[in-house]
Amino acid sequence: MIRGITYSVFIVLFGFLACTKLDEEVFSSVTSINYYKSPSEVEAAVSRPYSHLRQTFVFFSTDGASVYLLQELSTDEAAWPQKGRDGFDNGNWLRLHRHEWTVEDGSFKYAWNHLFKGIAFCNVLLDDLEKVTVIPEEEKNNYMAELRGMRAFFYYYLMDLFGSVPIVTEIDQFSPGSSPRIEVYEFIESELEEVYDRLPVFNRDEVYGRFSKQAADALLSRMYINASVYAGTAQYDKCTSVCERILNTGLFTLESHWQRPFLHDNYLSTENIFVIPNDAIYGNDQENIFKFSTHWAQRVPQFRWNSNGGYNGLVSVREFIETYDTLNDKRCYFDSHAIVRGNEDDPDIPRGQFMWGLQLGINGDTVRGTNELNGKPLSFNLDVPNMTEGIENSGARNIKYMVERDASGFSNDLVIFRLAEIYFNYAEAALRMGSDIPAAALEGINHIRSRAGVPGYGPGDLTLDELYDEKGREMAYEAIRRTDMIRFGTYTGARWDKSVSDPYRTLYPVPQTSRNVNPNLSQNEGYPQ
Repeated sequence: MIRGITYSVFIVLFGFLACTKLDEEVFSSVTSINYYKSPSEVEAAVSRPYSHLRQTFVFFSTDGASVYLLQELSTDEAAWPQKGRDGFDNGNWLRLHRHEWTVEDGSFKYAWNHLFKGIAFCNVLLDDLEKVTVIPEEEKNNYMAELRGMRAFFYYYLMDLFGSVPIVTEIDQFSPGSSPRIEVYEFIESELEEVYDRLPVFNRDEVYGRFSKQAADALLSRMYINASVYAGTAQYDKCTSVCERILNTGLFTLESHWQRPFLHDNYLSTENIFVIPNDAIYGNDQENIFKFSTHWAQRVPQFRWNSNGGYNGLVSVREFIETYDTLNDKRCYFDSHAIVRGNEDDPDIPRGQFMWGLQLGINGDTVRGTNELNGKPLSFNLDVPNMTEGIENSGARNIKYMVERDASGFSNDLVIFRLAEIYFNYAEAALRMGSDIPAAALEGINHIRSRAGVPGYGPGDLTLDELYDEKGREMAYEAIRRTDMIRFGTYTGARWDKSVSDPYRTLYPVPQTSRNVNPNLSQNEGYPQ
């Protein structure tokens, strides 16, 4: 549900963005639109980066991967295997899974271009606002702080995915060279520190979906827990400080049910810190997050919403599913009727987030396959032979973002930061410093365990290895697994249908198409220079 930005503003922005050509060289390619004639027009302009973010995160094509897919498909929790004649898609998903991608792969171009496009929006707006006179100076400075915060947010994902990237803060910087990853890290940190006091305080009615002080702290928390990877120096004390700053606001509380932060009305969630707003009527870009996993046949009248079927793409294999207590963990277990009937507490909430076994439709009818199954009952199989020899029912399917019953579209907001992650980062920072886990962090993690129906941890039970596993179970399919695996040293290891990969694969390559346009871009170590 889109909140904090008026629907009329959103429609104007969405129409503008849909008609904007995505150039290869996007560092400064966004042009100004001279319509700052009233405060509402300034508000509309400042909202552009947020609308653009919706397209950046969950876009999908057979030759282009969004930030979400790049953070998921090279990990142990999600894969996109070929299923019969479908899903090969030029081998993009196969190469992502096996860490065999090349600099020519189209998978990276989309995320690279769209992240820089978001930065270009921010830079153009910052330049424009310098000349705006229709709003008070104080309000203008606050808007500019928010835009700098959003620019830092876009830069975070560029740094995480690609490492060394150009730092562009002006609209007339053409063909910039790459800055080392540590300099990008320091730039993001300094920007957030400089604008922090002018950022708005989170408010569900007025600041929802906007970059607030608490969004900045959540981003810093994620940066600091990964500082040894990004900057070569641990910053666990800083991570502890920003986690405590978020907790001490009292603005957020963990939900009583594990799936509440992801449902169609998750704009009401007390757990979510920063989201990408979505609306079934005024903008439905993020339905991909649900359709990535569901089968083509899971549609009206067989499914619970009024839409076409899914892409039958993303799956989880047995090895990841079995990291859960599959009999008791409410985040995992699933039965044939769960997607229709719901769980024992709330009929609108499924019993778990993974579908496997026989699939039933909204009226209890058996869903039937179409290709290899040719009308036979659709039953998802946990065992997938490998990335190239699956069939249409191979693998468990994730429905963390469950659609509203009988909905005509997808209203779930995409969660970027939530309180659960803060508790995990708080605990991990303490463990890595050799300290006891703070009582607040352990209490938070035990609440997460309790609502999942599994026992909590006693003092000394929560080791780094167990924290890694529990965070993986809790935050599955939230576009953070790749980052966590790299930090814990498991990303390049062997796993299902993947052998050990080279250490340089912890960074994706700078797209060759971008280097063809801008020869000043440096390629990451290990890739052809």
